[in-house]
This record gives sequence, C-alpha cells and structure tokens, in this order.
Amino acid sequence: MKFLYIFISIVNAYVLNIPVNIYKRNYDSNIIKVYEPKILDKKDMNVLVFYTGANSLIPADIYSNFIRCLNNYNFSVNVVTNNNIITTELLYDIRDEYKEIIPLTHSSGYVNAIKTVQKQKNIKKAIFLDPVDNEGLLNFNILNILNKNQNINYLKNILFLNAEKSYKGSIFPKLEIPFIPLFAVNSKNLEKTNPDLKIQKISNEDYGHSDVLDSLWSDLMHGSSISKGNINRDQSTMDDYANWLAEQIYNFVNTSDNEDTNEDINSVSSEEPNEELSNVYSPSIINLYEENR
Repeated sequence: MKFLYIFISIVNAYVLNIPVNIYKRNYDSNIIKVYEPKILDKKDMNVLVFYTGANSLIPADIYSNFIRCLNNYNFSVNVVTNNNIITTELLYDIRDEYKEIIPLTHSSGYVNAIKTVQKQKNIKKAIFLDPVDNEGLLNFNILNILNKNQNINYLKNILFLNAEKSYKGSIFPKLEIPFIPLFAVNSKNLEKTNPDLKIQKISNEDYGHSDVLDSLWSDLMHGSSISKGNINRDQSTMDDYANWLAEQIYNFVNTSDNEDTNEDINSVSSEEPNEELSNVYSPSIINLYEENR
C-alpha cells in the first residue's frame, strides 16, 4: 500500500498542467457549473458532485482554488445549487456518464446532499468537509438539532475531513466561540444508527472551516474572527491546504473499497506532518482558470 500511495503521488506530479474544460449544465433557470480535465474520457473519470456551504448557496467561484486542486487529481467537479429537485435530476442524468459519482460537501451543504442521495442506489461513497446539519434550525426545531439520528440508505463509505481550528474556542486573551460544534454532524450517531457504514475521519490541526475558500473570503472570515483559520495567511499556505484536501479525497476514493476504515481517526498538522506522502508530493498550484473567470 505504501508503494501504491507513492506511485499515485508521483503520477499526479506530472499532470498539473492538464487543460480544464469549464462549462454549464442548464436546467431552466438553474445553472450547474462543471470543471473537468479535458484529457480523460468521462467513463474513466470520477465526478465529485459538490454541495457548497450555506446550504449550497455559496457560488462555485469562491472555491476556485480548491476545485482547481481537485481537477489536478483528475476529478470532474459539478457544483450544484440549493435546488434539490434539480440536483436529483442531475444525479440521474450523469449516472451513466462517469466512472463513479461521489457527493462532496462543505459545511451545511451536507443537508442537501443527504436529501438528494438517499434514493441513489449507485452512490456508495461520500466526502464531508466539516459537515454541519442545520436542518433543525431552519425548521425552528431545536430538539431535532440535539437529538437527530439519521438513517443512511445506500452509502457504504464516508470520509470526514475536519479543520480542527473551527472546533476549538478560547477564553484568553479574548473570548472566541468555536464556529462548528453546535451543529456539527455527529459521526458516532451515524455509526450507531447505520452499523454497516464505514466512516474514516481525518483532522487537520492547523486550518479552520473557511480556509477551503479562496483567499479573499477565507481572509475575511479569519480577520473578523467569525471563523478562525491558519495564522499564516500566505497564499502558499492556503494552496497547501487545498492540495492536502484534494489528496485525501483522491486516496479515499481509490482505496475505500479495499480498506476497513471504520472509526479510524487521524490527526495531522501542516507544520509536523505525519503523512508518508507529505515529502513526496507537494506541488505548487497552477492557475488553469484565469482566462475563464
């Protein structure tokens, strides 16, 4: 397995300049933006159906750096809206186009993802970045927030990627309330309610909930103390995080069928990495999108 990871990393180091095709899928007045490598046939490409934060209301452009990293790992990325009917139609339309469909969520995009994949028998894996379940808040049902048990119909493997700075607050030198915990999805409840579900959890100690956003927006969230992130706000530091996320997603998609990852919690730090791959592959981020913005 160590050799496989090293081989994957070396191969990916040579595809940073792949051309990317950016286009739109139109559903009446709803637009789903698609970003995907041109060099692969769709039948050989995994597609990430991306549910963004704020219940999928945040536009794709705010995640452009992260999406670019995913493209570098040969993923197609379809960024959906908060219209679940349209998303369900998309999932049916692309079910035979790609090698595999994998939902990817950030924050409360989790809520829309669960609603739209529950009837999709062909979707077996999902990736949740700092998943938040605010459905009870939206329905003004506080008890539902605190006591929710959720049945997962067809998913078999789930990856939780947590930015740990959003789960920790402080009192001194000033009061800082953690951004996530009240509405965070409880993986233990998911495991209890769905005993056949395999959940892998990986945490990064050095980053916060909004660091996955492009720098303009992540810096705004960090500077206002709404969502504290990495103290070092250099672009290279943010690029490292976006690439680290993409790498974890790639490894999960390509190994989760063969490994028993249930309740395997790992914590990593960008300053003191404990991942064997960290010294093998740490590419700079190439701006493939400039002329298409």
